[in-house]
Amino acid sequence: MFTISRFRLRQCGTALAAVMVLSTCAGAQAMAQERTYEFNIPAEDTARALNDFSRQTDIQILFPYDVAAGHSAPAITGKFTSEEVLSKLLEGSGLEIAARTEKSITLRPVAVGSRAESGTDGVTEVIVTGTHLRGGGPTSPVHTLTRTDIDRSGYSQVGDLMKSLPENFAGGQNPGVFAATAGNIANQNYSNASTVNLRGLGTDATLVLVNGHRLSSDSAFQGVDISGVPLAAIQRIEVVPDGASALYGADAVAGVVNMVLKKTYSGLDVSAEAGLSSQGGGAEKTISVLGGHATDNWYALANVEYFKQDPLRASDRAFTSDVTPASTLMDAIERKTLFLSAGAKLGKHVDVSFTGLLNDRQSLGVTEYYYGRYTVDGHTPGYSAALTVDVDLPRDWRMHVSGVSSGSHNTVGTEFLGMVYGSYLQNSSQYVELTADGTAFDTPAGAVKLAFGAGHRKERHQESTPGAPDYIGATRDVDYLFGEALVPLVVPSASRTGLHELEFNLSARAERYSDFGQANSPKLGFRYVPFNDLTLRGSWGQSFKAPSFLQMYQSYTVYLFDADSAGYSGAPGNQEILTYGGNRDLRPERSTSWTIGGDFHPAMLNGLTISATWFDIDFKDRVVQPINPLSSALSGNPQFEPFVVWDPPASLQADIIGRADTYYNYASTPYDPAKVVGLAYNNYQNATEQKVRGVDLSVRQSFDLGRAKLDVFGNAAWLHIDQSLAPSLPTVELSGTIFNAPTLKARGGLTWQGGGFSATGIVNYISD
Repeated sequence: MFTISRFRLRQCGTALAAVMVLSTCAGAQAMAQERTYEFNIPAEDTARALNDFSRQTDIQILFPYDVAAGHSAPAITGKFTSEEVLSKLLEGSGLEIAARTEKSITLRPVAVGSRAESGTDGVTEVIVTGTHLRGGGPTSPVHTLTRTDIDRSGYSQVGDLMKSLPENFAGGQNPGVFAATAGNIANQNYSNASTVNLRGLGTDATLVLVNGHRLSSDSAFQGVDISGVPLAAIQRIEVVPDGASALYGADAVAGVVNMVLKKTYSGLDVSAEAGLSSQGGGAEKTISVLGGHATDNWYALANVEYFKQDPLRASDRAFTSDVTPASTLMDAIERKTLFLSAGAKLGKHVDVSFTGLLNDRQSLGVTEYYYGRYTVDGHTPGYSAALTVDVDLPRDWRMHVSGVSSGSHNTVGTEFLGMVYGSYLQNSSQYVELTADGTAFDTPAGAVKLAFGAGHRKERHQESTPGAPDYIGATRDVDYLFGEALVPLVVPSASRTGLHELEFNLSARAERYSDFGQANSPKLGFRYVPFNDLTLRGSWGQSFKAPSFLQMYQSYTVYLFDADSAGYSGAPGNQEILTYGGNRDLRPERSTSWTIGGDFHPAMLNGLTISATWFDIDFKDRVVQPINPLSSALSGNPQFEPFVVWDPPASLQADIIGRADTYYNYASTPYDPAKVVGLAYNNYQNATEQKVRGVDLSVRQSFDLGRAKLDVFGNAAWLHIDQSLAPSLPTVELSGTIFNAPTLKARGGLTWQGGGFSATGIVNYISD
């Protein structure tokens, strides 16, 4: 249990109370639900149309997402019964009603059990990342990759697929970075993980979920490794590139990626893929076997995948001709993965499901110098297991209870000049969470929906070397509670030009950490439909990122150097004290973000959707080692001055050295307090502020060519990142520089289908 300060709790709760009062003033509770509804559904794909249908009727609907997403539904405006509208939406979609109650509808493919004909893996509930409310439309931008999009991409690994997305940037842990300079150590990736880096803010600032559940971090830099998720097991991927700590907690500063895995499938699917590069090296192959069986009351599914990538050596490319030939630009990787999924109905009101992931990855990298060879041999097993229970409650309320455990182990062996070294890292996370959502009450404008929940999470991190004591061994406990409200303010009406629909979404979250204290996160969003073809949305929110275990608990080391080696221009013989390592006084990194955007889908051009979003993120108190290079610590560089104490008193020197876990004297003379001219703090500090802004654009259009169909899409993201080490110092532009995000990424392509065949071509662009 934990206590929440009265002032902080009031900040998170006042907005919720205000919305509740506002919704109550909108009108009295409706006496009874009418059989007819006022519909305002634009021309769009059937999956989105069914989501709109669910929201406007307050009827939960379950359907095969991939089948619906591949079909276009007509615009529907006016007052109709739910049966009339559903009939129009399903016409020609290949879907039919499998079951129906007063508050829920289940759809299924017309050709049940045939994957080739249905293109789906079963019936799945509508889950929208970015909200805990069933039937609620998120007010943040959401980019969905359906199973059809995944198959058309041509990629065999989820890491490669995510790297291709315009809103996801390099500059963070990725297999292309074997080692990095001291100022970019978070780019180091000895375990060859694949991580997500939305908005270029770092892989530890993006929250990654699998079926809505957190995964444990990987390696020392706390990014989530997604390479162990088999691509064949993914039904769809939902990307919310907007701060979401109010909904999901820490690490969601840049956004959330939710990989929704297949739940039900009947049959056997065996696939094999091979890829070669045009200039040689880096060849890869993937073998996947997916099998399962589903009935009306239970399902079971298993997927086994094997992946192997040959090394890409310096000798394989002309631009690295000056590098020793055996050095690897991309390491050799071998990975085995097992995915399991099962579920059953326990009576009419209880559903139980289980998902499990096991993966094992081996990698080998080589860097050759003229005086010797340096090899890194990595072994990374990982796991994730989630047990969930869903219970139907009175009215339309539903309770969801989850128990999740995940972890990864990184064993890294290095060999150099005949000497062998090793290190071991372990990350794990276990948590239990309960959520409930449903209709609080009805107003003339519609149903006010609520969701609330609470949970407890324990995280562990260990980092050690064989034969040596642990230099990092820490745990933290996290208790949290959250709430979300969806409040309609205007009754949907197609006859009211300029104000068809308006609703607000408000959420808040409070988290208590055992090692650094409390963090609160509010968020407010709106969804406004001025007329039938246009939807406007916006959001404002605050998010946070907890300091990593490495940043807080790494050994606190103090060094003594000659002052002139740190750029000191005074008399020779003076000394410098430098701190390095962890800082247990770190505070959370905090951000304020807002987005404004819209989706345009004109009825006159059936199948066309244009989306645009402007985003702005102010990310403060970022944790960094501020002095780089160390040779300039005492040079008088104004960027380093906030972290340097000139002529430190002897008492301060004694305190700094006394608190150190280790102390090294690299000066040419014995330590003398009178000779120390500068004390440089280069252990982790809450120092940096980053300001990020940019634009996301996307367009999608389908053309009916008679006996063939042509689908065209394009996505682009423009990004600008400024960074400052202190408010008084000038900003430095990071975007477009090495180890950071480029200013522009774009992706476009088209797919032709006809006569039982299809062909896809895609072009990816990354600026300098």
